[in-house]
Amino acid sequence: MIPPILHQTWETLDLPDHLQAFRQTIRTRNPGLDMRLYDASARRAYVAARCPEALAAYDSLPFGVAKADLFRLVAVFAEGGFYADLDMECLKPIERFRNTDQAVFSIEAQVMPQRQRELGYAQPFQLANCMFGAPPGHPFLYAMITKITQRLAATPLTLRGEIEDATGPRALTRLFYALEPRGVGVLEQVYWVPPDLYAGLPWLNRNIHFRHHFVGAWKQPQGRRQPLARQWVERNRLPNPYPAGLWHDFGWR
Repeated sequence: MIPPILHQTWETLDLPDHLQAFRQTIRTRNPGLDMRLYDASARRAYVAARCPEALAAYDSLPFGVAKADLFRLVAVFAEGGFYADLDMECLKPIERFRNTDQAVFSIEAQVMPQRQRELGYAQPFQLANCMFGAPPGHPFLYAMITKITQRLAATPLTLRGEIEDATGPRALTRLFYALEPRGVGVLEQVYWVPPDLYAGLPWLNRNIHFRHHFVGAWKQPQGRRQPLARQWVERNRLPNPYPAGLWHDFGWR
């Protein structure tokens, strides 16, 4: 069973009002949840104490968001529980997702065929790392930690545009397809990472438990907007708002 712990991180403990408000939605709907917030110094100390073999990789990362990517894996591996970005809003209790020995992730997007080929995904679904959970010591999380440390030892991260491939959801998704792990359950997208379009429509939002508001600006393109042809390639399909069950079947469960 996944412990009732929520790990979150920010560079300081002084959160902006809008992030405090999102955090309060989780607290209000999950009164028994042990909610933990780590600043940058506590985050590094945690990695040093709980997973020292990852500390050199952690220290090599030049961007706070990449450090947070690695930290979240270490925290959930070490103690179990859930991780959620601070811009995750809770609409329904998390309890429904705790009664499992699996690691729990969510689909983040269903990409188009050309984009799938570009990203090298075996299937057109990208996994999210903005929120996930697991019992302590889950082997898939440690495999992801190991993959990140090995990659960084071979190819240090230097460019902000490479974060998703080095430590973020693209790295996570590629490892998932490579390992085909049976101890990992992946939720249909609508439960944790629904499109904004669904949120205000009662006939589409009945299954939504969390919303990701994508507040962080680190992925925003600099300068000119992408050409329309590129935007067309990178668009995502809308997910089914009424899935038959919680879990997506990738063919090896």
